[in-house]
Amino acid sequence: MYKIDDILIRASGINFKHISELMKNGICFDSGTGRNFYSGYIDKILFDWDQYFEAIIQFYAGWDSTLIKNGILIFLDSENESGLITRSVPVLPPDDNEHCKPFLSQIVNLIRFVYKDENWLNEDVYQKLKKYIDFWLNDMDINKNGLCEWMSSVHTGMDNQHERAGYWNDRFCEGVDLNSYLYLELIAFSKIANYLGFVDDSQLYLEKALLIKNKIINEMWDESDGFFYDIDIRTNQMIKVKSISSFMPLWACIATKEQAKILIYEHLFNSKEFWAPYPISAYARSEKGYRTELIPSDIGCNWRANTWINTNYMIYNGLKFYGYNQLASLLAYKTYELVKKTGEYEYYNSENGEGVKQNPFWGWTLLAHFLPLEEKLDFNINLAIRGEYE
Repeated sequence: MYKIDDILIRASGINFKHISELMKNGICFDSGTGRNFYSGYIDKILFDWDQYFEAIIQFYAGWDSTLIKNGILIFLDSENESGLITRSVPVLPPDDNEHCKPFLSQIVNLIRFVYKDENWLNEDVYQKLKKYIDFWLNDMDINKNGLCEWMSSVHTGMDNQHERAGYWNDRFCEGVDLNSYLYLELIAFSKIANYLGFVDDSQLYLEKALLIKNKIINEMWDESDGFFYDIDIRTNQMIKVKSISSFMPLWACIATKEQAKILIYEHLFNSKEFWAPYPISAYARSEKGYRTELIPSDIGCNWRANTWINTNYMIYNGLKFYGYNQLASLLAYKTYELVKKTGEYEYYNSENGEGVKQNPFWGWTLLAHFLPLEEKLDFNINLAIRGEYE
């Protein structure tokens, strides 16, 4: 397990006592498998991409990998014959046909590369991971063009971004975010395959990853707007909605250097778009659908505006990867100060900084407390997950 210098931890001013008290609320029990797991939610639900961020939090908090492994195994044990794993355990209707977001292999590699724990990884785990990835590639690419689609806006995790991803089972959106996640997931799975001796699989899935990367760069980038857009498979046209999801090629290191520069200077740090008073807004402020309050037709939480710490964290790392260190530090400072001042909420009003929904929230919002530490480290946990320190 990577050890972080105690001097750096103290210099970062992290209040571990406060964080630990919150995190105790996250220890849950799954009666179906008899395993404990971690959840940031008061209703004790295990969600797909939440688990990635919660795993990072557990590492920084000094916890061992037990609950992270258990979360992976709970998801894999729920896999059906076709390879479908629902995006939550227990299943929240009508999510029973919405496939688990592609983060599981990346979490496995967090355990491998960060915790240095590989003994639990066996062929049974591997075959289940392969089946779930193949479900994405074979069953969630309806037009067989190499880009996968979301079932709905709820499936994206950005619950009410209906303008870009529709309602239940609309299934028309080839998501920039989804395919960015999938690119990294395939690379992660390729490394797992190689470690377990499945060399041919390793090469095959790496090639599939590179094909997705090229499609995102060449087919989802709008040259005139200087922006990545989702694609509507019904019309084969770009869905011209400016969402925070379109910055995921930064986090995944997919964007070219020129694309990254345009995204960052023309859109991300543009106060008329994503750089709201309390950044980063989940929709551009220029969007017709931008609003900080839910309306009756909305489902779930509000991603039509508002600030979410998990996406701030992803974009912070994207800025670092592309060498925009000063801008990354500015985002880290604003994110940290927002949570420190307001408290740990599920998300925040991007216009006035007020906290929204669950409080205290012991899920991905806790990442904000570790940003001052990440600023001082020469080790990046997201790159470690990708095997950069092998």
